[in-house]
Amino acid sequence: MPMMVSLFRLYRKIRARKAISLLLVLTLVLISLLGNAICFYIFDGQAFLDALWYSIISITTIGYGDLSAASWGARLGTVFFVVLLGLATFTTFLGMIIDWGTDLALKGRFGMGKIVASNHALIVNFPTAPRVRHVIEELQSDPSHGGREIVVISDQIEKLPFSMDNVLFIHGPTLEKETYERAKADQAAMAIVLATSYEDTNSDAIVASAVSVIKSLNADIQVVAECVSEKHRMLFDAVHCNGIVQGRKISDNLLVQEVHDPGIAQLIDVITSNIKGSTLFSSVVTESLSSASYNDIAKALLDEDINILCINRGPRTCTRFSNLSPQADDRVIYVADERLTWPSLLQQAALT
Repeated sequence: MPMMVSLFRLYRKIRARKAISLLLVLTLVLISLLGNAICFYIFDGQAFLDALWYSIISITTIGYGDLSAASWGARLGTVFFVVLLGLATFTTFLGMIIDWGTDLALKGRFGMGKIVASNHALIVNFPTAPRVRHVIEELQSDPSHGGREIVVISDQIEKLPFSMDNVLFIHGPTLEKETYERAKADQAAMAIVLATSYEDTNSDAIVASAVSVIKSLNADIQVVAECVSEKHRMLFDAVHCNGIVQGRKISDNLLVQEVHDPGIAQLIDVITSNIKGSTLFSSVVTESLSSASYNDIAKALLDEDINILCINRGPRTCTRFSNLSPQADDRVIYVADERLTWPSLLQQAALT
């Protein structure tokens, strides 16, 4: 009796470890195939490859009938290795493969597995389905997107409420390192961390903490975070966030602008979208240029339908730049039909 209990315990442990179970069953399948083939080879004198072929079609229950056991030794081998051992282990092996595939699909659907991706984009938090879907659509419409995978990370939903191409889901706490490891954050190119909710007073702390975890895994990743309150901006500076967007503040400012000067909202809607037409882009100045001012470059680019709106020099944003000359590391913000490098902008302006 104690021996039976020990055997049952061993059986449960093997079943619990799927990799070991699969390896054990596969080993038994190979034993049945080779054992039957050897019996067929020895007792019936058939070529070994023919004997192996007979074993395969027998164990898979195909049975073409082109070969059959003639001697009693080969027949007994077929009974033991195919009928008793082979059929049972082969059907068990197929069942385990199907279960593994189903389990993998369910894990992917409910975000419990690990993704296989690189140079992908992360979207952290899930305030509402329409917002997240719109962000994904804008990302996918960017000319430089190139069909990269987008991974949504959240513990606010059990599964994605929509299906989109190249969009994956990871379910887990957004402040835990293991969640981002499953999302391959160390190999991601960019991340957008959304506010949990505009009404959540803890949103900024949660978002800033998520940025910190992501940066700890990948210091080079481009992270843009959504900040609800301007008072909390220091939280994002402390975690080296690459960009901060105050969505609620921008929305409020735009409402006031539109009521005084109708049409501004329509312009902002177009130039901030990758879908509707000419879009806002930015390019970093790679080298200083003293032979021309930004004003000269802007005038020349207007003839090419490229409109420079401002120059970011460190924390300063310059919308008037008639006496400003390009310096290395400036960032030029412009409206165009495509993203251009600084040398390409100079080439368009006929300054190279």
